[in-house]
Amino acid sequence: MKKCLILLVMSVLFACNGQAGYVLKGVFKNAGNGTAILTLLSDEKLLISDTVKMKDGKFVFEGETPCVGFALVTIAPEGKKAVQVRLALENSKIEMKGDWNNVEMSEEEELVVKGMTITGSKNHDVYEELSKQWKVVEALPEFEKYAELAKKVLDDPDILQDTTFYWGYRKEFDAYWARIKDEQLKIMAANPSVATAAYWLYFMMNDNMPLEKLEQVFGQFDKEVRESDLVKEVRENIELRQRIEPGRPAPEFTLARRDGSSLSLSDFRGKVVVIDFWASWCRPCRASFSWVREFYKEYKDKGVEIIGVSIDANRASWEKALDEEQLPWPLVIDETVKGKARVGGLYHVLAIPMFVVVDKEGKIVVRAHMEQKELSEVVEKALRK
Repeated sequence: MKKCLILLVMSVLFACNGQAGYVLKGVFKNAGNGTAILTLLSDEKLLISDTVKMKDGKFVFEGETPCVGFALVTIAPEGKKAVQVRLALENSKIEMKGDWNNVEMSEEEELVVKGMTITGSKNHDVYEELSKQWKVVEALPEFEKYAELAKKVLDDPDILQDTTFYWGYRKEFDAYWARIKDEQLKIMAANPSVATAAYWLYFMMNDNMPLEKLEQVFGQFDKEVRESDLVKEVRENIELRQRIEPGRPAPEFTLARRDGSSLSLSDFRGKVVVIDFWASWCRPCRASFSWVREFYKEYKDKGVEIIGVSIDANRASWEKALDEEQLPWPLVIDETVKGKARVGGLYHVLAIPMFVVVDKEGKIVVRAHMEQKELSEVVEKALRK
């Protein structure tokens, strides 16, 4: 086997696995001769790169992967367009089968081998089962009405502008989506030793899954799976959310004001602090400033301070917004690290505007999107403590 380095724009996560090696066979009718390339990356680091000859549509990769991971197989017949296939690679006997006469463009505008099968990888099987639940559930008799409404939306997206239609559709969609998640949770519970099942929590955790539920589902998996690199982001998400639960010390931070001076959360110890995460491009954020001004005027002399933390990546846009808004409370701009807002990350800010209320002792009271009445009630309670 000839080893070669393939430069791909992809990031593939992996999970450690101590089993024996893998044998990955490809059998593609009408593909002829050519080459096949197997690549497995993790955090931009190459783990496996292998190129083999394909003869009469057949090829074989053999080796040992230190980790279960999402690998990319590039199949390139001579004189024909190449097709890339993503699969969960594990140390087992895996077979890919298909017919090159069935190569066509998918809805995502990618070349695929329609009707291709992948067998022998438990991790791949479970991941595919989780992925297809949206189709499985939509086909159930009880979701016939949802399917009809979804088709209308697909045919005419503007129909959602009709308020009556929107709320009727939303009711059906919410029930449909809840059922999908229920079915996926059943699949996860049935596969505690499968890394890709735990990996699926990556999608669920960002869909407003309560921390208690996330902890319960994650705890069902075997220790080896929970500690794997494949679920690193899930594990870190849980640890982060545990750190910012109400009653926990608010993560300390220091950021720069417009004039270059530093501002730290600890500067306001002894006061109730409202951290307002916003951005110049966020219309709801800027629309909220009218009532936040009223709130600040009412509470600034009662032991309450607001810190406006902008997650703008463009400093010029932030400064322009400051000139336009003339906000009276302390304002700082977040630091961007690897494309993400550093302090926003500390507080798990997924959407803005987001308010975090910190009590006099520096502990988190609540973090949520709130209107004036809700924020006032939270602050009043914090002041009485």
